[in-house]
Amino acid sequence: MVKVHLNGKDYEVDETSEESLMQQLKNQGAEIAAACNGAGICQTCAIKVNSGELTDKTETEEMMDLPDGQRLSCQCRAKSDLDIELIY
Repeated sequence: MVKVHLNGKDYEVDETSEESLMQQLKNQGAEIAAACNGAGICQTCAIKVNSGELTDKTETEEMMDLPDGQRLSCQCRAKSDLDIELIY
């Protein structure tokens, strides 16, 4: 389990899970918008990564051309403790 600090709250997620970071956080009550239900096309679940390591960007994220330090929480999983912020 790794710790995730998101907008002033702390969560724990399983870095070995196949569930996305977004889904694991939502399962614990985090309020993360996802207009496309995790398909990776709406960008409403975008996060700013202040520290920590995530899985490699997916093809979907590569096509989005996100700014440095931003990821889609529906498209990644945690690899280490994280400090992140929701963008929207």
